[in-house]
Amino acid sequence: MSSALTPAWQATLDDYPTALAASRDGSLIAAGTASGQVFVFDASAGDRLHTLDAHANGVLGLAWGRKWLASAGQDGHARLWDARQGQALAALPGKSAWVQHLAWTPDGKRLASAGGKTARLWDESGTQLQEFTAPAGINGLGWNGVGGLLAAAAGSEVLVWRAVDGGLDRTLKWASTLLNLSWSPDGKVIACGCLDKSVHFWRAGPWVDSRMGGYARKPQALAWSGDGKLLATTGEDAIIVWSFTGKGPEGSRPLQLLHHLRPPEVLAAHAKQPLLLSGGPDRAVLLWSLKSEERPLGLDRLEDSVASLAFNPVAKLAYAAGADGQLRAYWIDLP
Repeated sequence: MSSALTPAWQATLDDYPTALAASRDGSLIAAGTASGQVFVFDASAGDRLHTLDAHANGVLGLAWGRKWLASAGQDGHARLWDARQGQALAALPGKSAWVQHLAWTPDGKRLASAGGKTARLWDESGTQLQEFTAPAGINGLGWNGVGGLLAAAAGSEVLVWRAVDGGLDRTLKWASTLLNLSWSPDGKVIACGCLDKSVHFWRAGPWVDSRMGGYARKPQALAWSGDGKLLATTGEDAIIVWSFTGKGPEGSRPLQLLHHLRPPEVLAAHAKQPLLLSGGPDRAVLLWSLKSEERPLGLDRLEDSVASLAFNPVAKLAYAAGADGQLRAYWIDLP
């Protein structure tokens, strides 16, 4: 039997939670909703500090830089916030009716945003540095380990741009539409879930590509371990975890984490520890070790489907938000 997750605090949001993100220093947790508001909480105590009227028609993404919180939404803008003070800093326009994707460089000093076929690069003050154009709608963004290259999944291609001059470094092609993109934290692998029910990846440097197929469904969620050696994916009744150590994952058997009653849809990996959160329509929030343990370390069950998950990168806390707006925080043990 898995043990119950230890509750830390609970709060109620005003609408469906579309995004959760903890600050880099672990002091704040932000939650975006379909109504367009961003709620900022004390990450440990659960006190609501600010309610930000961020985006008309809904928040689509949240991401923390070294100082500021970035949000993206259905109003055609990304925005920068001083979340500690509850103050708006800058509006970052897109070229479509929405901005959906956000990615800070690893040092948290520059922000990429994307909506439609356009991605833009901004500094911390909200000044535009570069603009990038893709041939199709952008479905994901990711930076390499040093923040010099920005990758975007667009149609059946990954476009890799240089941040310094905005030029196209290379185009990586595949035969199926790419649903998402995640560049491993160590900068060695770009992974994309595909419409053809596979995960396709490219090894940076030689740019050798490979395909892990056989999924029953489209892999809509990808989550890298903090060291970049393990990739957790949805798309099956179980969570499929591929190991990129040695010559893997080609020719290897993945770890399969099977405990959800319905296929999981949401994943979050800890930035420093080999821990994974999973959730989905069965309302279960599961905490896993990625060290080949096939039963969850802890579990909880929300009142509605699990919509968003997050770890605190510093404090021993994890967070889950249900489709009904219920937000829960849990104390967790770290290895």
